[in-house]
Amino acid sequence: MDKYFIDRKGRAEEIYRDTGEKRPVHFPLCLAIKYGEEVPVSCPDFFLNTDSGRVFVETDSPLPEGSDVMLHFYIPPETKLLLEFKGRVIPRRGGVPGAKGNLIKIRDITRRRLRKLEEYLEEKRHLVDREA
Repeated sequence: MDKYFIDRKGRAEEIYRDTGEKRPVHFPLCLAIKYGEEVPVSCPDFFLNTDSGRVFVETDSPLPEGSDVMLHFYIPPETKLLLEFKGRVIPRRGGVPGAKGNLIKIRDITRRRLRKLEEYLEEKRHLVDREA
């Protein structure tokens, strides 16, 4: 089933593309983007498509295309890191008209690692669960 996750200020929803069904993610989820040596502790709005391994991050200051970044998915306020991925800013085609931001392709993607993130968001895995 084709689905994606959208997060607005730490409040995430799982959305099924074919039915439009929405389910809330019951814990806050944030994303920090490390570019160079800086990792801003912020929580920008983002759209995560785990099927394509892409994330769109809204920002008023987009990074240049081709920039290498690290994506840190975490739970606030203690910044409990769930997973981190390497990514690269890629050209935007289409998307939400008027939305400013970065489209990032996850580079070190494996289906297993993305599934682990999905399982946290779907509440099928808990933070104390050991690596399978």
